[in-house]
Amino acid sequence: MLNRWRASAASEVTPAMTFLIHETLMTLNTDDVFEFGLTEILRSPEQDDLFEAQAIFIRNATVTSKLKLTHLSEFSVVLSFITYIGNKLRGIAKDELLEFDLNGLTFDQYIPLSKNLRKIWGE
Repeated sequence: MLNRWRASAASEVTPAMTFLIHETLMTLNTDDVFEFGLTEILRSPEQDDLFEAQAIFIRNATVTSKLKLTHLSEFSVVLSFITYIGNKLRGIAKDELLEFDLNGLTFDQYIPLSKNLRKIWGE
């Protein structure tokens, strides 16, 4: 089932944007709430065999970043989304010393990354 949210001009999140994937994460040591989502995967207007979607990152109900994932296979769109969100969450946790509530999972169990990316983050 797709979740519906809308990002307005003020970067607020409101119901209406359609997400294929949507997740909410709480932190253990602050009151911050993080959300991330992948919009519906659509065919690229330029090429029929390629797909695109948007990765949305939300902190405390404000869209903090968007990344358009274009010219990829459907699988590559999802893989790029996972990599983008995994790197973003790891960076925030490291830079701001935040602890995410991952229900007892490690980052790599929650959002798996390639061996090379895990080496970069020291996991």
